[in-house]
Amino acid sequence: MERFSVNGVLALIALVVPLAAEYSTANPNHVPGTGFSVLLYEPVDFAYVLLITVCFVVLNIRYSVKHGRPTSGGALLGVAYSALWFLMAFLAVGQLHLWLGGKL
Repeated sequence: MERFSVNGVLALIALVVPLAAEYSTANPNHVPGTGFSVLLYEPVDFAYVLLITVCFVVLNIRYSVKHGRPTSGGALLGVAYSALWFLMAFLAVGQLHLWLGGKL
């Protein structure tokens, strides 16, 4: 349960960045904010997603080592958590984009 909560906190912190970028850059004259750009394209393709994936993998490997479990299981779990985070982040940014009046 401790691993789940730590990964959840990391996921929420990582989700704040693209949501804040989308919300703060969208205005009535320029609806598409930069939330998708932060999540997918800036500064290079999938840079933020790769950074968060590395954070999840390192976090779960350290947790596995600390508790005497195999590191490969921790790495796999980190990749799984990052894939789940990406799905959640993409849907959340898309929903905020639509809620602010943007079109997909």
